[in-house]
Amino acid sequence: MKKKKVIPSIMKDFFNLRVQASTSFQHLKSRQGFALVLTLVILTILTAMVIEFSYGVYTTTSSLNNWKESQKLSLISKSAISLAIKTISDIPSSELYKFQSRITLPVSNIVNDFQGSVTVTVEDENGRFNLNSIINQNQTLNIHSYNSFKRLLKNLDLKEGIADYVADWIDRDNEPRTRDSEENSKNGFMDSVDELLLIKTVDAETFSRLQPYVTVYAYDKSNPQLININTATIPVIMSLSDGITKTLAEKIAQARPFESISDVEKVAPGLGLSPAKITVRAVNYRIISFAEENKLKRIIECISEIRGSSYIIKYWKEN
Repeated sequence: MKKKKVIPSIMKDFFNLRVQASTSFQHLKSRQGFALVLTLVILTILTAMVIEFSYGVYTTTSSLNNWKESQKLSLISKSAISLAIKTISDIPSSELYKFQSRITLPVSNIVNDFQGSVTVTVEDENGRFNLNSIINQNQTLNIHSYNSFKRLLKNLDLKEGIADYVADWIDRDNEPRTRDSEENSKNGFMDSVDELLLIKTVDAETFSRLQPYVTVYAYDKSNPQLININTATIPVIMSLSDGITKTLAEKIAQARPFESISDVEKVAPGLGLSPAKITVRAVNYRIISFAEENKLKRIIECISEIRGSSYIIKYWKEN
């Protein structure tokens, strides 16, 4: 009877056990590696969430602080505007002819805890040519203002034909004075000088050259062509009459301020500078308030009609 081979069988079983143990160990290592990777991914996600949350809190807090500071600057700028209006209102009517074309008002201690700076400038709007005066209230052409505007354009080395486009922009009919001058026209009086940019022949460069010399606010609604001779620039003075040369305009400017129109006639006689064309006072003022603190800025620009102790805000822009 043959004996069974016990030893080889035992060796085979031992080998199988080693293989199983090795496989189990490899599986365990694989699971540990997966767990490590998963842990790193979770940590990365949590870190990103914490950073995002912290950034969100920081930006929200910064935005809130900036908003609070901006509101503070806005109130300060508005206070400066009110101060400028009060200062002008306190000027006696008999002294208004001395008002310069542009002045800077001192502003200090406007708010107790304010560490920034405030600057307020006031400009006379009635020293500029009123674009709305080109068309009368009855929709007829004001030939005097029309010709004055053409002279102003010429003085500024701009095309005189722009006057036709502005006239057709304002008047209510649809009859063009020149080719395409009625295209997309408003057919109404201008509410802002910025409307010039909507007129076909007025590009950005033309607007920038013309803007300092024109307005849409009248000294007197019954006579909107009046210009304050005491604050008008040389090109605007020259636009008043064909007889006013640059030399004469400079002579007029040097003789200012004029207390009355009769004083103007003494300097420039025979030119028709009558109460129908000029005045020596202003009622419309452009007030610009600039407030700055901690690198934040607030600018308010407004047009105010001031007559004695009463005033009307006609235009307001805040940046």
